[in-house]
Amino acid sequence: MVEKFKTILNSIETERGNVAIFALLRMDEFVDKWTVVISAPWATDENRHEVFEMIRKKIVDTLTSAEASEIARIAIFPIDEHLIQELLQFKSDTVVENKKINGNDIHSAYIIKSETPALV
Repeated sequence: MVEKFKTILNSIETERGNVAIFALLRMDEFVDKWTVVISAPWATDENRHEVFEMIRKKIVDTLTSAEASEIARIAIFPIDEHLIQELLQFKSDTVVENKKINGNDIHSAYIIKSETPALV
């Protein structure tokens, strides 16, 4: 599924521009599903719904229905959000397991892309 999310990321960046963080996090103890986390300079409060719908559509179009059912939420954060700042400490293509990040217990995570804001 990670490879399919790399394809989704490439499509997003082709259409909209660079992304600072694109990651899959499994952190909910009660719902064993993934959260898609994205932060990009062009994803703002003003267009959050549009960005959400774009990502949702790409997920539905790219993943099988079984894979898509593994996604619990799409989280769009500004670059200055504490969680994003902590995720930026990890390099792209990093797997994180059983780590506390921003007060959240991350059971597993795939940091698909991590690029410091100065480079975005």
